[in-house]
Amino acid sequence: MKTLRRPDATALARHAGWPLLLLAALAAGQVLDDYAVTVAGTILIYAILGLGINIVVGYAGLLDLGFAAFFAIGAYTSGLLMLKLHWGFWATLPVAVLAAAASGVVIGYPTLRLRSDYLAIVTLGFGEIIRITVVNLDVTGGPNGLTGIPPVTVGGREIVTPPDFFYLALAFFAAVLVLTGLLARTRLAYAWRAVRADDRAAEAVGVPTRRVKLLAYVLGAAVGSVAGPLNAAQLGTVDPSSFTFLTSLMILLVVIIGGMGSRPGVVVGAVVVVALPEALRTVQEYRGLFFALLLVLIVLVRPQGVWPARPRRFARPAAAGPEPAPPAAGGGVLEVEGLTRRFGGVTAVEDLSLRAGAGEVVSVIGPNGAGKTTAFNCVTGMIAPDAGTVRVAGRRVHGLAPHRVAAAGLARTFQNIRLFEELTVAENVLVGRFARDRSLLRPPSRADAAAVRRCLEFTGLAEAADRPAGGLPYGDRRRLEIARALAAEPRALLLDEPAAGANPTEKRALMDLIGRVRARGVAVVLIEHDVALVMSVSTRVVVLDRGRAIAAGPPAEIRADDRVIAAYIGVPDDPDAGLQAEVLR
Repeated sequence: MKTLRRPDATALARHAGWPLLLLAALAAGQVLDDYAVTVAGTILIYAILGLGINIVVGYAGLLDLGFAAFFAIGAYTSGLLMLKLHWGFWATLPVAVLAAAASGVVIGYPTLRLRSDYLAIVTLGFGEIIRITVVNLDVTGGPNGLTGIPPVTVGGREIVTPPDFFYLALAFFAAVLVLTGLLARTRLAYAWRAVRADDRAAEAVGVPTRRVKLLAYVLGAAVGSVAGPLNAAQLGTVDPSSFTFLTSLMILLVVIIGGMGSRPGVVVGAVVVVALPEALRTVQEYRGLFFALLLVLIVLVRPQGVWPARPRRFARPAAAGPEPAPPAAGGGVLEVEGLTRRFGGVTAVEDLSLRAGAGEVVSVIGPNGAGKTTAFNCVTGMIAPDAGTVRVAGRRVHGLAPHRVAAAGLARTFQNIRLFEELTVAENVLVGRFARDRSLLRPPSRADAAAVRRCLEFTGLAEAADRPAGGLPYGDRRRLEIARALAAEPRALLLDEPAAGANPTEKRALMDLIGRVRARGVAVVLIEHDVALVMSVSTRVVVLDRGRAIAAGPPAEIRADDRVIAAYIGVPDDPDAGLQAEVLR
């Protein structure tokens, strides 16, 4: 069952569009002259490269300025095996793909923690290293490259004419298109899009971001490398001048012009990048200028690309399914002992102990800078604590990566709302399922669909399922963050100032939602500055001041504690203290 789909009319057009495009391409091969067919074959090669870099840049959002390196690795691997070992084209193809995938690991693994400009510099350097290496090696032919590469043979027939090569390239493109289409429907594609939007939030809700980024490099490199042997077969040579930074830039332009994450956009981008300069040959002296101006115009008029990716609609299952079994009552669901975190000479959290059982609401309050959010970050693995232990249902989780903490049953929201803005409401909740099931290479399941529907209905967001998360009003954004956390079916839920900025109506709805979460047997730990809300929903309250717990107990005790009043409003005998103390009393 497909969990996410488009409206029927759009789905019909989408499924009919690719066969019609391929049929049109087949017909074009019969009527175009050899020059036009050769250009069309080059368009298909760049479309294959575009489908590869679309995985890295379009889905995962990892800027790659050296993608031509994988193009070169595929071409040189295939060419060397054919010339030196006399292998046939078809035998060299899987080796070329594996060599590029291995190179994806080499470039991907060291760069997993890098972002934006640093990542761009590393990938640019990798592309130049590959080009300089093949130019300086004797085995690769040096600056002259490899020549005399034999043509592809299909059924005993050599592919040498432009129309024959065009049909071969079309078959390769169709195969790559199908494979990337299947990949786009997997849970991995949703993980990539979440990482592109906010990798720290994705890690916190259960996405193994390092593995996901590495897979983007490996799979993107493997797909893009297919164009290398194909290009070598078309030209009969492998020339290092074909794999310069300009080539990488042209490949990147394919997805920028077409639309990030859009497979139809890749085809449009390849046509623009390859065919447009050819069409401008009649104005040879000004071709570069006209091409640059047209590219600028396209980017200005269609900043999301000529054919941007469109969100899929959530397919509502017939029933949301039964509620998950609540955690067993009794015992500590979340147990924190001696938690300490220092930043240089500043102790943000010192010797904090906290315990929350099933169905309890434990609130952590204190003035700004008391260390509340730092404590949450230490508990959830976002920051490594200097000392202390954290257990979820008896399992030690301190020191684990955030996605492993989430998988252990500890979900959270953020003080500053961190949604995946470009994903729909339903897709945001679907990403929250990764803490429950970390399988990547399968489509979302019936269980995923049912869980998404349950969470949306539970939080009152079912009608907004297909809306982009970035367009929600403030209160709905807060509820969506909670819905995403609940999708993991957590044992404990950490809410970081969920009522911040909320109006009275939204606060009442939040109190009701917390009560219903508590009724499901989930331990709730709440950071909040709204003392009235805290006192009305909490089982116990822990008060922090300058990183230390100065009081802990039932709300009634906390109201009467002079240390708490002093921490919030200063010296108790201040002239205005009596007025302000009413907030607590």
